[in-house]
Amino acid sequence: MKIALLGYGVVGSGAYKIIAERPDCGLLVKRALVRTMRPGPAEGFLTTDFNDILNDPEIELVAEAMGGLEPAYTYVMAAIRAGKHVVTANKQLVCAHFRELAQAAEEYGVQLRYTASAGGGVPWLYNLLRAKRLDEIEAISGSINGTCNFILGNMHKHKAQLAEVLAEAQRMGYAEADPAADIDGLDQQRKCAISAALAFSALVPEEKVDTAGIRHISAVDIAWAEQRGFVCKLMMHCRRESAGLTAYVEPTLLPAGLPEANLPVRSSIATLHGKYIGRLSFFGAGAGTLPTGMNMMQDAMDIYLGVGEVQNYAEDAQIDNTLAVHPYYVRGEAKLPGVCEQGDGWAITEPMCVSAMHALAREAVQEGRPLFFAGIEEE
Repeated sequence: MKIALLGYGVVGSGAYKIIAERPDCGLLVKRALVRTMRPGPAEGFLTTDFNDILNDPEIELVAEAMGGLEPAYTYVMAAIRAGKHVVTANKQLVCAHFRELAQAAEEYGVQLRYTASAGGGVPWLYNLLRAKRLDEIEAISGSINGTCNFILGNMHKHKAQLAEVLAEAQRMGYAEADPAADIDGLDQQRKCAISAALAFSALVPEEKVDTAGIRHISAVDIAWAEQRGFVCKLMMHCRRESAGLTAYVEPTLLPAGLPEANLPVRSSIATLHGKYIGRLSFFGAGAGTLPTGMNMMQDAMDIYLGVGEVQNYAEDAQIDNTLAVHPYYVRGEAKLPGVCEQGDGWAITEPMCVSAMHALAREAVQEGRPLFFAGIEEE
């Protein structure tokens, strides 16, 4: 099967390298779209004209590795309408336009796959779908933002402040110049929405996932956590309840013995809880050129070999985060409904619902008194 890459940067170049080194795999990357022309691995391989790919009947599959919404959405939709399969690692695209893309893929008889959009190189979504075939998924969770794992891991390791660890992450290329998508939890919000949709067979709009990041964390919070046997991670959580689903992203204080608490700084982990299988965790490189490129090309291989199934959902999930209740660690000035322990500038709340805690934090930010909070998880 001849394929084309939309984008030849971090992920696209990794995907090309993997396929080029496995000529026996059955896939051949024929063209790659770039914004500006530069030397490529072969003459005529790179192009700045999408029509060179769209109008080539030999190209049966397009792998989108551009990122962002436009022109990625326009190109992907055009490829689908031209009868070409699509694989993508673009979580923003999948969250914003899943319904339209899935409907178009069904209409034009092609496949849309996106298991690299959550977890990078970790085969999380693929195995989530596999588990769901015969099991009933009860809950999912995970720490699948590599930048935040790097930051929090090094804050624990070096007892450092956020600003200095973030600067190091930017210097090493783990964090963007504008790190908001990572440290404000927006990247993991999208991954939570995608994961929850596949786990529970319904669309989960990203804006329905209550989200808080680590922008306001301090070395003081890390020290407090360690003194009490906790490790802080930015976690996604989603659970099936009798009255609907809960879905949220927030800093979480984990008991030091849990696998998530012992995550190496450059890795990600995602976990499902099945009615029959129990807990299954998937751990590995959560980002990067080769890990993400590998996962995207695995989707292409599955299409080529006819492996797996395509998941299309039309109904929105009913998200109700009043159903998720647990205590919180809070540092800063806050109007807490109930406190069971407090100290110098910090407090432990009585169990309260996620939606109330997130609303309280948003109100504090709007009033110019940002606070840091983290859910407290028991063994």
